[in-house]
Amino acid sequence: MEDLVEKLQKVGLTEYEAKAYLSLLSDNVNSASKLSEKSGVPRTKIYAVLESLKEKRWIRVYSGAPLLFQATKPDEVIGRIRDNFGDFLESIQKTLNTEATEMRDKFVIMKSDVGLSSLKEEVGKAKTVWISNATEELMKKLDGAFRDDAEVRVLMYPGERAPKNENFVVKEAEVKIVSIIKNKEVPSVSVILEEDRTFTVRKDPVSDKYRVDEMLYDECSQCFMEWYNLGWNADEEAS
Repeated sequence: MEDLVEKLQKVGLTEYEAKAYLSLLSDNVNSASKLSEKSGVPRTKIYAVLESLKEKRWIRVYSGAPLLFQATKPDEVIGRIRDNFGDFLESIQKTLNTEATEMRDKFVIMKSDVGLSSLKEEVGKAKTVWISNATEELMKKLDGAFRDDAEVRVLMYPGERAPKNENFVVKEAEVKIVSIIKNKEVPSVSVILEEDRTFTVRKDPVSDKYRVDEMLYDECSQCFMEWYNLGWNADEEAS
């Protein structure tokens, strides 16, 4: 029961709302007073809790004396949450795509053309390496560069094959982050070393050469850190 209450809190219910909903699930219908006794929600709070659940469409209310309440079917509730979260992710994707397109104008202060060889050297020194929107090809080029004791977390670009390395923690990104290079969308990869140095890696779709830039301002690096954390924690927020 307590475990379910905690899970429902993660999808937007309060503790009292979760307890009331779970209690209603075991009944066909119930009155507010009986529900208060059964769920442990204080009598002084039960009507406000039920009103909130009604607004969130977690319960249905039937007129009468007294009013009767019924839990909405779990499939209906979860389906609506899933749809809402999908819309939320889509809005984030549109925002990130817009930001990625404007990167060349917004983040003009950088150390340009670091090069893959130099990036591999820096990766080899780092104890923490976080890579976002990584491609299979790039991970192969970085193969062998990581320290044996390094914490390596890789967020793969959607649809890309993950590297086979048991020392890596790997997830697939929920949102594609791209840059526009020569009128083509290409994955915009970020490499964060020691949680304070940020490199961007993009492949020219015409020349097939990589461009590596290091962000020199804290404000720039912070944006990439926030995007990385957003992508890494997306599945946890959805669960």
